[in-house]
Amino acid sequence: MAKSITEQLTSLGLKVAEDRADVVVVGGGGAASRAALSARLTGADVLVLAKAPLGTGGSTVHGASEIMSMGASGYGDTADSPQVHYHDTMAAASGFIDRDLVRVLAEDAPKRIADLIELGVAFDRVPAESVPGSYASDYKLIRSDFGSYARALGVSGKTGKAFVSALNEQAIAQGVRVRAPAALVDLVLDASGRAAGVLAYDAQSNEWIVVRAKAVVLGTGGAHGIFSQQVSTAEMTGDGQAVMYRAGAELVNMEFHQFGPALIHPYVQLFSKSCFVLHPKMTNSLGHAFLKDYLPAGVSEEEVMDEKVFPFTVSNVSRYLDIAIASEIAAGRGTGRGAVNFSLAHVAADRLQATIPNTMRWMKANGVDPQRDLMEVGIAFQCLNGGVRMVDADARSTIPGVHVIGELAGGVRGPDRPGGNSLAEGQVFGHRAGDAAGREALGSRAFASPEGEAVVQRLATALAANRDIDLEGSAKHLQEAMQRHALVEKNEAGLSEALVQARDLETQLAQGGGADPSTLPRVLTLQNMATTAAVILEACLARRETRSGHLRTDFPERDDAAFGFAFVQTRSESGASRFTPLAYPAAQ
Repeated sequence: MAKSITEQLTSLGLKVAEDRADVVVVGGGGAASRAALSARLTGADVLVLAKAPLGTGGSTVHGASEIMSMGASGYGDTADSPQVHYHDTMAAASGFIDRDLVRVLAEDAPKRIADLIELGVAFDRVPAESVPGSYASDYKLIRSDFGSYARALGVSGKTGKAFVSALNEQAIAQGVRVRAPAALVDLVLDASGRAAGVLAYDAQSNEWIVVRAKAVVLGTGGAHGIFSQQVSTAEMTGDGQAVMYRAGAELVNMEFHQFGPALIHPYVQLFSKSCFVLHPKMTNSLGHAFLKDYLPAGVSEEEVMDEKVFPFTVSNVSRYLDIAIASEIAAGRGTGRGAVNFSLAHVAADRLQATIPNTMRWMKANGVDPQRDLMEVGIAFQCLNGGVRMVDADARSTIPGVHVIGELAGGVRGPDRPGGNSLAEGQVFGHRAGDAAGREALGSRAFASPEGEAVVQRLATALAANRDIDLEGSAKHLQEAMQRHALVEKNEAGLSEALVQARDLETQLAQGGGADPSTLPRVLTLQNMATTAAVILEACLARRETRSGHLRTDFPERDDAAFGFAFVQTRSESGASRFTPLAYPAAQ
């Protein structure tokens, strides 16, 4: 009789535990917390595995800016509607996103806002006397990039954190079980190739947990940790992307990701347009005000700053600001922390307070006086626009039994998207995935028998002797390569150089990770970082054009004839990516 996966893992010298749940939700951010609550409300037994302590990790929790908000019609101008929201989203990325999913997003977002209000989320309001007569409420609304109307609701610039706090509190009150910190290691499949659960590593108990589940919801977040500068938490190392890619899932739009200027010292915070309309003074390490050196004739520094949008896009002149910052750093004229100097000392205190009130509050909390202190600003990764392809409105992936949500999921984010859609996606598809997974699990008669050979082999390889891998150094070099070659300006030489580094690291690890039980989690994390980095780099290489945030200096023009559509990206037998055109239907 074949050994169980638990027995096989134990034979590797690992401490193994077992658990089971109707639904296992992996992740602790906005989408995962919504999914956990919705799954539990079906009556299913729900277990949450989160890589960081609950409520402390992920981009939803840590995202903060003057305009962080969730887009939904129905609370602002009565001329706005789900149909307008749908068309705004499609106009920003038609051909690259699934129109059926976008319609669901626009139609369901107002309902999810209503849920959050009922849970006690205190969205910002304005005095009743200042509400336009055409507005349906007194909520303070933001008109985001690519939005026809002001429709995004926020909570003092830290909207995501408010969502996660309210959802987690209710989920736990409803009986959702939580193990955190517990990191995803792999999917566990049954003999038919359907998900039968997951393998996770519990950092507190030092146990490898085999979780048998009737339905799996993955909301593991993005790949922030594979860049040296990012605005969230470094534990997001592309784990879900790597696990699903290795399992044969379809990914889409992985060449498109968001990034832009961010304060990186003395603390980390995204800098949106609100900061740049103040016309900050930016200098390199030599004290030179460098922005003007990168501007074409007829374009002023003031115009670039006034037009600044976040994230980076080639669609307007603000692109020169990001290009200038990144170029100065790459040329060695940045600070020792990979940044340039940034000063608001010349701006009056009352104007600072009126223009960036949330940022002023956060600066004060971190001991920063913008009228006194020189700050350091770099280019930071914010989020992936691509991900594991959702194939229906319940966020199912192409791996049976696995739903994908949040930043891990792909299909509703293309080259550009309206601001406020990210939080809306997490709430809409988090709810739908959790609800569907709960109903699916309750309709199943029994837990499937997991087949663990592939999972066990991966861990055995990581434990095999290899003394040539410097874990910390390899991770740092990969992050530096991604930061330099996969953000602002891309070209074949740089992308290929970074790809060779990522694939060589994968090859080294495939020959033996040199781990022992105590270092095994770090080796597996490094493997995920290398795999997801390679996936991103291969996608960037495949798109030989410039579009939105994807700037190829060797292919500087947009090419709709050859590249006016998305690609499905899958793993070939060699391990490299295979690309297939995916012509999403146009808007209706």
